[in-house]
Amino acid sequence: MKLLIVDDSELIRDRLAGMLQGIAGVAAIQVAASLEAAGTQIKRAAQDLLILDIHLNDGNAIQSITAFKRMLPEVRIAMLTNDATAFNRRKSLELGAEWFFDKSTEFELVVEVVRNLASGTET
Repeated sequence: MKLLIVDDSELIRDRLAGMLQGIAGVAAIQVAASLEAAGTQIKRAAQDLLILDIHLNDGNAIQSITAFKRMLPEVRIAMLTNDATAFNRRKSLELGAEWFFDKSTEFELVVEVVRNLASGTET
């Protein structure tokens, strides 16, 4: 399983990558700080899961969900944000994200999702 973590915070990217790297079945973890960098990485190598922050320096990731799904129809998307409003949750899920997590209260749930996906037991 290949993952791409897209967050403008280096601390968050490093923390999440560190939490995920020991999971059996996770073959590669890439990181990107912007939507542009994420698009470049997706074009270079297919990803199985994108973990996206909403607010990035070059745009709103919610508006990129459709484009990412068009580029990689089978990709799964987990939104991980501090801006966990009902509107953002609803819009993300409507546009094709499979999961939506609040960074401040549900950070560890992303690890659970990755563990389940990597082991073949989806959540």
